[in-house]
Amino acid sequence: MEITLRYMIHYYSSEMLHFWNFGNRRDFRSLRRGSGCRGFSLVETALALGVVSFALVSLLGLLPGGLQTFRKAMDCTLQKEMTQTLVGKANQLSFSDLSAQLAAQPYYFDDNGSLVTAADATGTYKANVTVTNAVTLPASSSNYSNTGIALVTITFSRKQAAASAPPLGTVVTYIAAKTGNSSQ
Repeated sequence: MEITLRYMIHYYSSEMLHFWNFGNRRDFRSLRRGSGCRGFSLVETALALGVVSFALVSLLGLLPGGLQTFRKAMDCTLQKEMTQTLVGKANQLSFSDLSAQLAAQPYYFDDNGSLVTAADATGTYKANVTVTNAVTLPASSSNYSNTGIALVTITFSRKQAAASAPPLGTVVTYIAAKTGNSSQ
């Protein structure tokens, strides 16, 4: 008790000296520890919140564009992988069966670009393949039908996309019949 009283007398006497020396006319009840520290005013706090909210709204405005660009880049990358899968499948078929077997049904791919069955619910992308045997080669005016060159067109779309939605992309490639000796 004596220590506490001695501390209180010392504290309040130093506060009173501070009070009288600087000419502040505060109420005696305001003489407590920490009363000389200033905080932020309401106006300063509101201004700081306004600046921070303006910055956050600006950053959030960039988010949809960034996500759309990311999705397009992902689609482009997956289209290349899906194209490699389908062209590899076409190269394994005999040339005479190319049109009948490759273009018979649509192909479905998951969101990693892996081929899945049509009944699988994880399919995200759909690829329609058309094979044209009567091909006019670039820089040529004549039609080379049934000469061992086929035009393969692969059109990609999203599985759940509306019928009027534009395709994600189209890949066109030429496949030639294997001729000659099999040891080459």
